Amino acid sequence: MAQVPNIENLTVNPVEVADLREVIAAAVYQSPDFLKFHEVVDGMDKKTQILLDDSAGKAGWKATGCAPIASGGMDIKLSQLYWETAIIEDTIEFCQAELNANFKPLVNKNAKDRFGALEDQEAINVFIKAKVEEYLKAALERLIWLGNTEAANLSDGGNVVDTVNVKFYTAIDGIWAQAMKAVTAGTTPHFNVTRNEQATKALQLALKDDEAFAIVKGVYDNASPILKSDPNAYIRVTPAVYHGYKNYITSGEFAHGGFSEKVINGLSTVAYQGVPVFTSLLESKYILEDFVVSNGGSPEVLTYDFPHRAIMASPSLTPVATINQDDFGTLEQFYVQKERKSYVRFDFAIDAKVVRPDLISVAY
Repeated sequence: MAQVPNIENLTVNPVEVADLREVIAAAVYQSPDFLKFHEVVDGMDKKTQILLDDSAGKAGWKATGCAPIASGGMDIKLSQLYWETAIIEDTIEFCQAELNANFKPLVNKNAKDRFGALEDQEAINVFIKAKVEEYLKAALERLIWLGNTEAANLSDGGNVVDTVNVKFYTAIDGIWAQAMKAVTAGTTPHFNVTRNEQATKALQLALKDDEAFAIVKGVYDNASPILKSDPNAYIRVTPAVYHGYKNYITSGEFAHGGFSEKVINGLSTVAYQGVPVFTSLLESKYILEDFVVSNGGSPEVLTYDFPHRAIMASPSLTPVATINQDDFGTLEQFYVQKERKSYVRFDFAIDAKVVRPDLISVAY
């Protein structure tokens, strides 16, 4: 049986780490878990135009003779948005001694079926790939869904807890920031979640199963007929809504009703009216840990910032842009002998858009 090598004195080869850029990029941008929510548009740099066809009207009257028909019913109308990709950069450091202790479980998780064929250097690259991929996926989800260029700490009048650096959120406007602005503008339909309005965190979290069902039903009912007919439409909800909805449809009057599940890639998926219902533990973790609302008082009363949320959209309505989905801009490594630490620095370009806010539906 192959032994996991002791890599206490092993450093990462910079050339091989550079080669990992493509592997990690593919694992992130081409992951089914990513693509079910977003189309990926690459080759996008700052201020790249997005043309939207808002044409409407009717065409075609019965001919009445030689005179040409011009009904006046056709209207060609184009509008525009802009991709404004931001460069996201960070550095992760590894202590070589600590790396050895954590190395075995990660290799077993990511390459146990082929570990016998790995050389020591390749094995540590598996480790690096796993960790960098983990951090990148979390960073992308955090920014794409919860990014807000106007985010501020609570002490500065915002909703980000003071112990969290707002730079983790201010790089781009994510999907929720755009959707909420569209609700305020009257463009995006909104189902109000009264449980979010409760006076304490405990009351906010006490979501009932029938309330969860009402949220899913409400976000579907408010969606446009175009979105309801989209075979790629999805409903994404926070975990309490997801589990409450599952409880309701499996134990109530809708149990075994047929519209509560859908088979995707051979797997049975929770659904409503044929639209798959997904959740994200990571997004909810950030919402519950990093955001609060001050209700004043002495002592100050803090509640969660919309802990229960839902959105109905499709990947084409919530696309993500990057410069190159097959490669990250930078993934470089260096080792400091004195510190016995390896450093991996990465950067990538990212932006997210709600391209047709009139077609999506949200609840919060």
